[in-house]
Amino acid sequence: MGLCLLAVAAPAAAQTDAQALAQRAEAFVRVRNAFDQAAMTAMMAPDYQEISPVGEVDSRERVIGFYAADKKQPAPPMTISETVARPAGQIGAVTMRIAYAMPGKDGQVQTRAMRVGFVARKVGGAWQFVTVQFTPIRG
Repeated sequence: MGLCLLAVAAPAAAQTDAQALAQRAEAFVRVRNAFDQAAMTAMMAPDYQEISPVGEVDSRERVIGFYAADKKQPAPPMTISETVARPAGQIGAVTMRIAYAMPGKDGQVQTRAMRVGFVARKVGGAWQFVTVQFTPIRG
């Protein structure tokens, strides 16, 4: 009987952990978009690094500085989709697609999309991001 409960409980726990990791990654993208430096910083591991859409490797301090309140610009409408989270114990990976609706030269709205990959580490029961990579989707 105990083995049956373990078999059912383990997948449910993994699913809950995957949902928590996916929600945390989506929240991270949203707080960045809102230039919420405090919330963003709380989600970043001390050794965080980021690969920007242009291929630059940025330290945690540089990323935090980029999102200072005095640098805030209006953000275009954003859509997050295709989020897949894969926790594995104390580490996890997430991929997602982010699309921005931006005005084009002709005034028509154009979509610019990126694929984002996250590596996270669970610290004190909460997911913190160790690295994030933004890759533009051509098309």
